[in-house]
Amino acid sequence: MRTFADLLRYYNNLDVSPGLEALQKMRASYTEKGIDILKDAASLPGVSMHYLLRGTIERGAKLFSLRKEAYEMLKGVVVGEQSLVFKRYHAAGETTIRPHRFKNPKPCRRVIGYDANLLYLSTMLHDMSCGKEIVVHYDLPEKAVEVFAPRLKAGAWFWLAEVDIEILKRLWMKFEEMPPLFLMKHIPDEAMPQHMKDYCRRTSRAKSDRKKLVSTLAAK
Repeated sequence: MRTFADLLRYYNNLDVSPGLEALQKMRASYTEKGIDILKDAASLPGVSMHYLLRGTIERGAKLFSLRKEAYEMLKGVVVGEQSLVFKRYHAAGETTIRPHRFKNPKPCRRVIGYDANLLYLSTMLHDMSCGKEIVVHYDLPEKAVEVFAPRLKAGAWFWLAEVDIEILKRLWMKFEEMPPLFLMKHIPDEAMPQHMKDYCRRTSRAKSDRKKLVSTLAAK
């Protein structure tokens, strides 16, 4: 290889071409089942859903659709995965723990990282709710607790519950780095630090410029 073009050709022959062949075979396999993986769905969960529904209908199973109230309740609690920087720099024996709270903070002795993924597979091993839904409202919180708490403690709760919960103020410091609850609300301007405001302005401006460029090229 003498040029970058030679390297690109070598890379395509080893990686891109076999990948394209695998994609074509995978698409052909699902096409036989009546599913176009490049049009009907854009992800593996989407393809799985098409395959599941098609097989369910062919076997004559009964399908249920949620009413508007239940659908909006479930859709409203669907959120993406957490993306948060807890601390930008850690070093064992160098940085300290919570120096903003303690006068003589303890030094960090070790740094351990955890990466949890593929949790969908573990949830699919458990039983899941099915059938036509029933939405039950409790006007009195005490009545809801009487029904919900004993079943939850006994491990007998199988349904879905929408509850109002809060973290006690005495536990705020304990969960300072990793809060167990996340609010799906608009962040007020006064709660955002100045460097994040500057970042949002830069990224918003760059995104707007890209849209204008794409529109101009499309017009030409």
